[in-house]
Amino acid sequence: MSKTILSSHDTRTPLSVSDLPLVIHPGELYAHWAEAARAKGFDLIARVRDRLHVALRCQTCGGVHVARQYVVMKAQPLCPHCIESRWRATALAAGLTWLGRDPDHRHYGRYILPCEHEVRRQVSFVERVAAGTVSVRCETCLTHREETEAARFGWTRLGRDPKGGASYRLYRHSCGHTQRIAVANMKWGQCDCAGCGQSWTAKPSFIYLLEIRHSGTQRHYLKLGYSSHPVKRHKHQLGLPKDALAEVLRVVAMPTGHDACAREKAAHARLKRAHPEALVLNSEYADLMNVVSEIYKPEALFILQNTLDRIEEEIAGAARARSPDALSVPPQTTADNNPERAQDDTESHAPGASVPRTPAPPQLRRKPRPVTVSRDPNPILRRHWGLTE
Repeated sequence: MSKTILSSHDTRTPLSVSDLPLVIHPGELYAHWAEAARAKGFDLIARVRDRLHVALRCQTCGGVHVARQYVVMKAQPLCPHCIESRWRATALAAGLTWLGRDPDHRHYGRYILPCEHEVRRQVSFVERVAAGTVSVRCETCLTHREETEAARFGWTRLGRDPKGGASYRLYRHSCGHTQRIAVANMKWGQCDCAGCGQSWTAKPSFIYLLEIRHSGTQRHYLKLGYSSHPVKRHKHQLGLPKDALAEVLRVVAMPTGHDACAREKAAHARLKRAHPEALVLNSEYADLMNVVSEIYKPEALFILQNTLDRIEEEIAGAARARSPDALSVPPQTTADNNPERAQDDTESHAPGASVPRTPAPPQLRRKPRPVTVSRDPNPILRRHWGLTE
């Protein structure tokens, strides 16, 4: 590969050996070397550095550069001055100002954008800009614009998405809460703080595992999703037929809807990569429910349970990090997670408090009657949040 040694400021004045700022090698200049160089558009000037390198003068621009003797004889030498001239002309056609080659990579150059910010771009990309197929973007101006958009809605842009999402940025709300938000949502203010907001993103939610059976077609599926009310989700939003049986097998309580959404999407992405065979094609259940993805085969129950176990451990770890003094007990699904339970029970007492019990008078005591348990045709109503009463 050729390497630039002299700049091509001029001139087509022939250079002598004494004009070259190079170490001249005292070897002989062979005639067949000079003929090969002349046939390829160069004049052979001298042997330089060592016995393997020669100095060539371009017959087009007059610039001098050093090349290996092997390149002269077996390949086509390239004039770096001519190449740089073409790159400069391409930059001008793209509306940029050429500053020079990038010292770290031979396929990159340094440019000045119309906004007067300096950038580093691949030369082939600038060629596409000049052709009109793409447009060049300034990262500095983009950052300023995103900071302005975030400030309009009470957010501060902290930087790129720590998870590597190209469409997301990391922001901090005025309340101090940090959150990943899509740039498009921040631009229009379609975002809510998961720390102090009033929408579903800040309210407690659940990740649920739902079992769906359809007796008419003998189809059996599993669904992993999130909702603030899993029972309402499957009864009113999935569009299941009346003869379909749905049961919540398990739920994991999440501190906010934002956390539930983020962890549920991450879980589906991992499952799709690691266990693609567990997914059910949309064409198999499109007539049964109005969802397009996140449906799994019943054989994947063990995998989905392990996924929920991992989410529970992550939530417990995050809770311990926020409150080191709190008990390190993983969140469990209990009857206390039932949002239908009365919140303002005047008869309830604090845990651990001793409540005096007054025994009933002997004459008022009655013999307990046997309890008959009837089978519920819809067990989900008696298994709120996946628990049997």
